[in-house]
Amino acid sequence: MALSARREDMLHVLESLGMELPSSTKMSEERLKSKISKALDYAQLFSKRLPSSTLEVASLDTWKGQLGRAFHPGNAMEGMRMFQVFQSTGEAPSQEKNILLNLRETLSAMGQIQDAGEAVLMIKDADEQSVILLRILDVFELNAKTPVMILLYDRTLPGESKSSNFEFVAASPAERMAVVVMSIPSQRLLLRLLSLNSHRIASSYKPIRQPYEKDYQLSFVMPTGPLSMRDLGTLNEEKGCELCGKHATKKCTGCESVTYCSKACQAEAWPLHKQTCKDLSQGTWTTMRFLTGAEALPLAGEPNINRFSRFDDVDEETTLPIGPPQNVHGGKRFVVKIQVNMGSSRVYDRRLSLDFFLSAQRDPVNYMKLCIAAGTGFKGLKCYRWAKRVSDWELSICLDRPLPQDPKW
Repeated sequence: MALSARREDMLHVLESLGMELPSSTKMSEERLKSKISKALDYAQLFSKRLPSSTLEVASLDTWKGQLGRAFHPGNAMEGMRMFQVFQSTGEAPSQEKNILLNLRETLSAMGQIQDAGEAVLMIKDADEQSVILLRILDVFELNAKTPVMILLYDRTLPGESKSSNFEFVAASPAERMAVVVMSIPSQRLLLRLLSLNSHRIASSYKPIRQPYEKDYQLSFVMPTGPLSMRDLGTLNEEKGCELCGKHATKKCTGCESVTYCSKACQAEAWPLHKQTCKDLSQGTWTTMRFLTGAEALPLAGEPNINRFSRFDDVDEETTLPIGPPQNVHGGKRFVVKIQVNMGSSRVYDRRLSLDFFLSAQRDPVNYMKLCIAAGTGFKGLKCYRWAKRVSDWELSICLDRPLPQDPKW
């Protein structure tokens, strides 16, 4: 298998990250790379931790806590999967299939190695076809919960003979160089992360390098976790043209759920889109007016925390919006989740751009319609349907047309 980041490799990475792309997609390699970069920034909470987009190292204090635990954030879904696999096989789940998890485990291992007083690592695949040499320079504190590791790195491929890398290895006694095994796809993802962050360190930061490190890349890593429901929703909805991923302006007039960049792409995608288009155009749409969480008892004040919510990012999830949410979908139809209980129902999109409630006491007719729809789904309590934003507090929902399969939510 070639070591270059081929198109099928990028599609495999995006699939492992939770992206829903048809195998027939013609999305360009540049767009695929952009999607991977965006997913990595979501995974490291980049915009929240570094809103200025630049790491000003000089303004940071030294990190004083343990790195291994700080570099291993997770969520309930991940914990449940690991427990289920361990129960059935007695072994920890293989990380070869989950490229992001393999990357995160490597970052956690780097933290543990630094905790043990070591700073030099060799990251390689099982067949030693790809090797990354890395030295941790410093660890600083972004905030009380977030360390940032500054490092130098270089990669070696078969057939390459870099004297600098021979010197790097020779300068580090074998007992002081930690070795981490990492699959080649996960190495590519790590290199993409390091490349992204290498451009984000303030130019004023000039670390001391060994002579053989003069051509090594300077970068940093932060705790990197699983993608949240909001992240997955944003990545899967911001696809551009349904077929090729380019900027799209032509909406399917039959269902209003997908967009295309041209009539040619629309015609080519029609065989796959035909059934969904028919279902949505012939379905029965019901308009409902919803409430805020504070208005709809007994769910008042409950944050939308779910199995995909990260343990190190709960502040964002527990903040309830004030006033009508922004309409990020425009006139396009989108998928919502409907959940019901004894007194109310909750309807929200995967990005959590809207999180609406409907009270059984105030609107018993529509509450019963939502209960009937939810009865067709998981344990009779929740289901997925297509919806369209009608006004600040109104949605039109296609209740009689279930999705062919539940989305990744």
